[in-house]
Amino acid sequence: MVVRSVCCNIYSGFIMHQRTNAHRQGFNRRSNEIPTFETGSPTASTSQRPYGRDHNSSARNHSQNGREYDHSRGQKRRGESPERLPDKRARDSSEDGKLNRRSSQQSSPRTGSPSSVVNNNYIVPVSRGTEKITMAIWNYFISHQMSEEDLKKKLLLRKSLLSIFTGAFPNCRLFMVGSSMTGFATKTSDVDMCLMVTQDEVDQKRDATLILNSIARALKSCSFVRHSQVIRAKVPILKFYDQVSGVECDLNVNNIIGIRNTHLLRHYAYMDWRVRPLILFIKKWARFHDINDASKKSISSYSLSLMLIHYLQAGIKPPVLPCLQQMKPEMYSPKIDVRRLSLSLQDKIDFTSQNQATLGELFLGFLNYYSFVFAYNNEVISIRLGKCMSRAEVRNPGGDSMQWKFLNIEEPFEGSNTARSVYDLHVFTRILRVLRASYKTLENSRDTETILSRPF
Repeated sequence: MVVRSVCCNIYSGFIMHQRTNAHRQGFNRRSNEIPTFETGSPTASTSQRPYGRDHNSSARNHSQNGREYDHSRGQKRRGESPERLPDKRARDSSEDGKLNRRSSQQSSPRTGSPSSVVNNNYIVPVSRGTEKITMAIWNYFISHQMSEEDLKKKLLLRKSLLSIFTGAFPNCRLFMVGSSMTGFATKTSDVDMCLMVTQDEVDQKRDATLILNSIARALKSCSFVRHSQVIRAKVPILKFYDQVSGVECDLNVNNIIGIRNTHLLRHYAYMDWRVRPLILFIKKWARFHDINDASKKSISSYSLSLMLIHYLQAGIKPPVLPCLQQMKPEMYSPKIDVRRLSLSLQDKIDFTSQNQATLGELFLGFLNYYSFVFAYNNEVISIRLGKCMSRAEVRNPGGDSMQWKFLNIEEPFEGSNTARSVYDLHVFTRILRVLRASYKTLENSRDTETILSRPF
């Protein structure tokens, strides 16, 4: 009854705030800092140094261009992060005509084509035999990663929606979650938001759907919203398009797990400079072969991210990534109030990977691991433990044993199977075929064009 009475007030609340035309007025940009999930207090900016001792600005700046390896400048040590070259004025003004490593990291990048050697700003670590694979991954990342301007548009939309929602839910909070905050977003990625109307659990099937339907009806009075639609699912969402920013939005209600896993995945994304380029390219490859769509019974982007993190934890030696939930259980406890979670990367994690594999080697290893090493019939991916579990070890929340089918990936907080959408044998067989054909083709050709020219 409380939920129904609140929903009845949505119309008046929306109309009142819509008249303020908050979205078209913009917001006061007092700084370039990126806010936390929902408050606006500063956290890691796109130029802040991420975790680890061997990272530089290549892993955190959203608007930089890549540099193909130039053999005339000397071999770059494998495993090092891409190094940005200083511009001419900086070289001339520094001692001995050179900049030290720290100042070169902080200098502003020049613009230029990512595929051009002359106008680029980075020397990317490569290894003999996989140079073309490495540079294809790096150049795709540089040209397609979400920019600061893209992020600002999403933050503006969030601020405008929050000013509207507070008319009906005075104490609500609006969290930006998903790839836009983890660092796994591209320029065309939509934005995921979580509307917290209460600190208590909300029945997703009944109450959350009721709230979203009421919001969808009320949004019709907002001039900047188009094509709103409620999608019924385990966690229902309201999809709509913001015609001012050109951003598509997926809104859910009180999906606390989404806030927690965004917090966790963002920290993994910035632990090592190779993580973000790899996941963006893996999603590109999976979309090309039509195996990156849960609605088509294949693999969701979230599950692909967990697959990569697991491979970097347990599928390669030495590991590229640690197990954060084992190293810092107090930081990632499911008992922590989500209002206390921050996207800041300032809390130092004492881990430096000894693995010096390049992007090309890691992508080939990822394909090989899920083609021929991982035992789908018995093993369950668990980034919570940093290893594989057997099916007998799964926590199986809600007693739903039917969710554990062909591809099993433990949700790191809830314990459910994030890949439960892969329940059709024919689709799973096609996924395996794509993985194996991609690995064999790329292993022979060492050119990513051969796995992106025709579907397998």
